[in-house]
Amino acid sequence: MAFEFGTIDPAGEYPDPGFDVFEPLAGLSPEALIDTARYSASMNAVNTCRMAMAASLLHDHREEDYQLRRSRLHSGQAESVDDLMAMTAEVLAGRDPYEEFGPNGFEQATAEFGAAMNMTSAQARDMIRTGDAMRYRLPLTGTTLACARIDMSRFQIAMKRTDFVDDATMSAVDAALAEAILARDPMSTARFTTMVDQIVHTHGPDAVKRRNEHAARDRGLTIRPDRHQPGQSRIAGHVPTIDSAALNARLTAMAAGVHKGDGRTMSQRRADALLALAHGRQDLDCRCEDCAPEPAAEEPAAQELDASDAGVGPVADKNDECACTCTRCRAPRPTFHIVANESTMQGRDNDPGVLDGYGLIDADAMRALFADATHTFVTAGGRTETAEADAAAAAAASRYVPGKKLQALVRAGELCCTFPGCNQPVWTVDLDHTQPFDHRNPDSGGETMQRNLKPLCRFHHRIKTFGRWRDSQDEYLAIWFEAPTGHVYLGNPFTGRDLFSSLKTQPPDHPARQRLDDERVARTDTHRRRQDDWDRNNPPPF
Repeated sequence: MAFEFGTIDPAGEYPDPGFDVFEPLAGLSPEALIDTARYSASMNAVNTCRMAMAASLLHDHREEDYQLRRSRLHSGQAESVDDLMAMTAEVLAGRDPYEEFGPNGFEQATAEFGAAMNMTSAQARDMIRTGDAMRYRLPLTGTTLACARIDMSRFQIAMKRTDFVDDATMSAVDAALAEAILARDPMSTARFTTMVDQIVHTHGPDAVKRRNEHAARDRGLTIRPDRHQPGQSRIAGHVPTIDSAALNARLTAMAAGVHKGDGRTMSQRRADALLALAHGRQDLDCRCEDCAPEPAAEEPAAQELDASDAGVGPVADKNDECACTCTRCRAPRPTFHIVANESTMQGRDNDPGVLDGYGLIDADAMRALFADATHTFVTAGGRTETAEADAAAAAAASRYVPGKKLQALVRAGELCCTFPGCNQPVWTVDLDHTQPFDHRNPDSGGETMQRNLKPLCRFHHRIKTFGRWRDSQDEYLAIWFEAPTGHVYLGNPFTGRDLFSSLKTQPPDHPARQRLDDERVARTDTHRRRQDDWDRNNPPPF
């Protein structure tokens, strides 16, 4: 499809395309529209890469101009003793005499680039730093952006999460990251972030310690009126991962502790839980009809009270157990979902783990969260060896609802919802049968087993079930989604099985593969026997 561009407009700034930019798309099919969108996204990634490189090169030019101007104004030679003493005093006082001669090269480039791109100063500075990272710290990863294997947001994730890697280790991190990107299909930002963190943990473990120290030092919280929503305020801040996970789990537990009849949404209850904590309370009042406070009765006439009754209210019998589940009777229990090796929890190694909804965390942080937690250990992999175990597994596979251990095993093998691009935490989503479960005849197919289950958030679960999407799951637990347009996407290019080797599964035995294995064993055994015969017939010295 060729477009003929027109001439420059009278203002001399923007070209007149000479055609309606929307007209060429109007007659395209849904399949062609998807292809056009993906092509446009790839071109956008390439152009954004060029823009960041241009910003960095502009900074180079302006920094050279600044250094040249400094050398002309201050040669370093004093014309008199007084000038020498004045210069010495300024140096001892920590003042830079060159600052009085205007902005440096970085500030000048920020102003010029921001004006040209209509960006704020912060956005312009970020683009210059991004271009610098492409050229010097992450050149190989920057190449994957130039090839449109990732977009700018993912490159900036890689740039910021490798910020504390030292220069000696950075080349190895860059090479490993570029190799991982080129070897895998596109993935959601949650999976990509975890993959970057794993590479940093593997090649630059010291950077993780420096990052944690920086997170603790730069913690802070701001509360200010919302500029766009009158009557509301906005809360923003930065706290270490462990503390944020604890607060998030506490708010969720408090919000979930009320009765089902409470009319508030989960978001409203979490906000009310935060306000309750601010007022020194550890629970959240339920607002269902059964828990609503009774209207105040009219005050009785003054009467004489016995001294023993003064100030005494209704007292519940200590022997009566309340069956209620709301937080007015039972304190909420925060819940963390962490996937880690048992050897790490026992201190035998320092491999990182995964905190659901947050990504990779280091071993020390995991042990801190595990200190007062209830542990549940799940055995990964393994084959049943007894008839009783085989019968139990077959019975479990014929039930629609998976057992708790199977649920944990499926969720531990993934990092989030498996639908392409979704970041919903894996412990908050549904488990879906890839091959539908047959409720009338469970033995006919759609078994409830690891190779037929995958996590899907409620939104994408409904899209898959009631839409025209088709999905499949191979023997290596890779999950493929086919869109109504015919495009096929891999839903889980990077998973928990890439992080924990114990979660990796072998495909089931197949007669074809078994035959080849038997032939390979026969060949090696024959070669070994011949070698043994030769050794016996030819004893040393040779």
